[in-house]
Amino acid sequence: MATDDDALKQRNTLFQAISWLGSESEPSTPGTGGAEASDVAKHLRTLYSTTRTITTPGGVKKSVTKISTAEAAKALGVSQRTVQRWLKGVHNPKQTVMNNLKKKARQAVTTKRGRQQMVRRARANQRIPMGGVKVSVTGTQGPRDYSRDRTIQQKLTPEEYENFRSAWAMGGDVAAREYLEAVLSEKYVDDWKIGKISGMSMNGIDAGDDRSDPRASR
Repeated sequence: MATDDDALKQRNTLFQAISWLGSESEPSTPGTGGAEASDVAKHLRTLYSTTRTITTPGGVKKSVTKISTAEAAKALGVSQRTVQRWLKGVHNPKQTVMNNLKKKARQAVTTKRGRQQMVRRARANQRIPMGGVKVSVTGTQGPRDYSRDRTIQQKLTPEEYENFRSAWAMGGDVAAREYLEAVLSEKYVDDWKIGKISGMSMNGIDAGDDRSDPRASR
């Protein structure tokens, strides 16, 4: 039976996957702020992140998420240097600022308006690969009457991924999960049901990957 903690984890998991397609965060400079600095970074990343594509020394392209300290500073009414100090743990924001950050981050996930804003931001910062997206889902799932904890991977076309994002923006994690169930039932295993999502990731697929099997390899 799902608990409030399960629902919160699922909500945050879907938010992370939809907000930062196939990306990883740039490392921050260690500081002395401890958990407080970590919380600040988490909220700022939720609200003011941008994604850019880089090429590794090995020639592999990947997306990296970075907090826009300039945008955060403007929105919060402080200097960019102040935001940078928060992230390094040199200083902590005032409690009123921290409370405001928490409220904005919560609204970004739990309200329709917040989700729509985050999807618009994701569309502006992310380019969906021509080959589509590989979604990895961990949780209690499976064909009807045979649900268990497992991890599956599935290819989504650019159109399917965009529909998935739109479903989340309009109806939250429930609508996103139902859309994903419909896609998996059609392309993976008939009558696929997802009871609970504990982990999810999205990664782009090379346009040259023309395998006929729609399921993504592990």
